[in-house]
Amino acid sequence: MADPIIKQEKSKLSYIWLLPLVALLVALWMLYQHHLRQGQTIFITMNDAEGIVAGKTEIKVKNVKIGLIDSLRLEIERNTVVARARIETEYSDILKEDSKIWVVKPRIDESGISGMSTLLSGMYLEFLPGKSENKANLFALSDGPALISNDVDGRRYKLQSKGGEVLDVATGLFFRNYKIGQIETAEFDVETQSMEYGLFIYAPYDNLIADNTIFWLSSGLSVDLSVDGISVNTGSLSKLLKGGVSLDYPPGKSKGSVVSEGSTFPLFSTYNQALEQRFNDFDYYVIEFEQSIRGLNVGAPVEYRGMRIGTVSQAPANILVNGKPLHFRTDETSIPVVIRVEYGRIFENSKEARTFWHTNIEKWINSGLRASLKSGNFLTGGAYVDLDMYPSAPPARMRQNAYYPVLPSITSGFTAISEQVNSLLTKLNALPIETTVSSLNSAIGEYKALASNLNATIEELNNNGAATKMTTNLDSLKATLDQLTSSLKQFEGTLTNYQQGSDMVDQLTTTLSELEELSQTLKPLTKGFKEQPNMLLFNNQMQLDPVPGGK
Repeated sequence: MADPIIKQEKSKLSYIWLLPLVALLVALWMLYQHHLRQGQTIFITMNDAEGIVAGKTEIKVKNVKIGLIDSLRLEIERNTVVARARIETEYSDILKEDSKIWVVKPRIDESGISGMSTLLSGMYLEFLPGKSENKANLFALSDGPALISNDVDGRRYKLQSKGGEVLDVATGLFFRNYKIGQIETAEFDVETQSMEYGLFIYAPYDNLIADNTIFWLSSGLSVDLSVDGISVNTGSLSKLLKGGVSLDYPPGKSKGSVVSEGSTFPLFSTYNQALEQRFNDFDYYVIEFEQSIRGLNVGAPVEYRGMRIGTVSQAPANILVNGKPLHFRTDETSIPVVIRVEYGRIFENSKEARTFWHTNIEKWINSGLRASLKSGNFLTGGAYVDLDMYPSAPPARMRQNAYYPVLPSITSGFTAISEQVNSLLTKLNALPIETTVSSLNSAIGEYKALASNLNATIEELNNNGAATKMTTNLDSLKATLDQLTSSLKQFEGTLTNYQQGSDMVDQLTTTLSELEELSQTLKPLTKGFKEQPNMLLFNNQMQLDPVPGGK
């Protein structure tokens, strides 16, 4: 029988091998607890590590520390810097894949002055938690701070601009001069060669973004020299310093249907340009002018008796016939201009306007509808195309060239006045005024001599009464009567030139008619000078284009 003491010693030896395992488990437990206390590891990629110090640079959310940069290493192949950071365990749930990180340091940009507190405390990394359900441990350092926090209510949209100035991030968005959002991102698209802007509209103003909302650049000061005159507009001080983007609805229109988030809108350079683009139902026509088109620019209005119905598209027309421009032909001296008749300007319902126009255009031309150039502003020299009825105009019809229908035109405006004045002066110069005046002066001289002889004869008869001198006096009287008869015949010949139906009277009648027509042409100009003496410098305040309602 074995000794009990020996059995006990053998039992102790059997459990000794468990001691290393227990020690290992304890070490692992301690390591796990240490790891939990250290938090979750994340990695941040950046172009350079300026101002970031391992073991010192903190990571914060709303000025509350959530982690610390513990190491930096250089990725030579990718030419980047990778920073390793520890995020405290209790904040591991905010590490979403759409989170953003940027350096907070003293900064002066379009949004103002920020980060001044870091002058004393030192720079740090700001962490903006995301809203994604997917977690991540690798992030890219942003170049600048996130303008809009993820907890701000609102919607995001896009703007596309193919011209004009380039806007900066943080540029404000204004609805009737009230700021409702700002530009969040700005990128140049190489394929479309246009600027792509990301917009953020604060709630509840995002409900203002509808399918008929128009966007245009609004600087603090804008000066517009056009056919309508000089327009000077000034905005607020912030707009004057930084500019902005304005948005609104077309005049006379209410808000349309609210669009979904992410919708894209075009950005126009001016408000007037934005309004022009809404008339997208139109037809092109060509007008051939037999006069100078100086002052007529692309975008000039096309009016019918003061109501705008279209826009000049090309002046002169860029149309080739047999490989040559339409306005450089040996058989044609006119200058073609392409216009577009925009039916939305005629009626609110553009389809009805199109039908109305095509149904009546031939009838109007037969009744005297003609196109002419009119001066819109004396200071700028801008011209516009005017359609009006001229019943006395030569017969014409609408014809078709190689591309578009051709509307008939007449010469008018100052060119027509100049031609009328030249024609009038030519006819006046052709009148035999000098011969007529010479004949009248000769007749008047003979009448004076006749009156003098008659007076002398009558005086001699009254004073002498002698029969011996009667014969002499009668001879003298006969000579005087003969002279009178000759003078009367000469005067009769002179008056014949001015009788009804004579060439002289016809010329004078035609001249007076042209003078009357010239007077009627100059009446609007005279009235304008009377009502506004400074019209050469400043034009009357122009109202917005009338948009007729109803049928």
